[in-house]
Amino acid sequence: MKSLLLPRLALLGSLLLPVLASAATVSALGRVLPRSGIVDLYGVAGDTLQAINVSEGDWVQAGQSLATLSSTAGARSRLQLAETDLATTRLSTARDLEIAQAQVATSELELKYAANRYDRIMAAGNSEFISPDQIETRTLGKQQAELKVAQVKQDLVRAQTDARHSLQAAENAVEAARSALAAAEVQAPIAARVLKIRGRVGAQLNGRSELMKLGDTRGMDVVAEVYESEVLKVKTGQKAVISSAALPAKLTGVVTGVSPIAFRNTIESMDPNASTQARVVEVTIRMDAVEPLDRLVFLQVDVAIEI
Repeated sequence: MKSLLLPRLALLGSLLLPVLASAATVSALGRVLPRSGIVDLYGVAGDTLQAINVSEGDWVQAGQSLATLSSTAGARSRLQLAETDLATTRLSTARDLEIAQAQVATSELELKYAANRYDRIMAAGNSEFISPDQIETRTLGKQQAELKVAQVKQDLVRAQTDARHSLQAAENAVEAARSALAAAEVQAPIAARVLKIRGRVGAQLNGRSELMKLGDTRGMDVVAEVYESEVLKVKTGQKAVISSAALPAKLTGVVTGVSPIAFRNTIESMDPNASTQARVVEVTIRMDAVEPLDRLVFLQVDVAIEI
């Protein structure tokens, strides 16, 4: 009897193993995204797109010009004027400060000279050769020198304040002009890959339609939509496996974040029998491998999170 029971138990165990394994995972649908997200770029409303300087798939550096708008030439000219004004302001304020500092130094020498003359005459104040008028003259000379030093020091402080304000205004003008040029040239805000170009040369921009999408694909994540009924089973640090018909093999990752917000799903299952509407929570999975996911942004994948 025992000999018959053991094979049956072994068979039952083999049948239960897949069930137990599947019960130890949370399944979800997900999308492949760059780790730092997607950057959408827009042009200035009212401008015309004159040129696109990159192609889809290109890797660009921060500050690189991606497209040229009709306002680019004017913005570049205004930046040159602002930079010239800043250079002129730096020279003029430096000269004004140098003059004010020289006046302070000269006045302090004059005060030192007047103070020495006053000290000498006071030391000889009992001499019959020293008249009260001489003492009064040198006293007045010392007092005038002291007043002059105080005045030129105030002038120096005023010149320093004016210089700071003038330089700050000129620097602000340069920064504003640079921002306007960056908008007119549609510069890359980060080092990234050009994922999609939607703009067309000759089109007028309305400020709402994006010109292109960028993404730093050096690190890739999968954002899974886990049913809210199962999300409390998911914790950071858990392993995850993703699969798709587009991938040559299953890929692995680690859960790095669980959103605190539940919302209606945005990823729909390809299964016609599956519900099209559900309440889900986003779970972020940091993928161990970048390739080939860096060429499959927005790919829909099946996710299995080990709990």
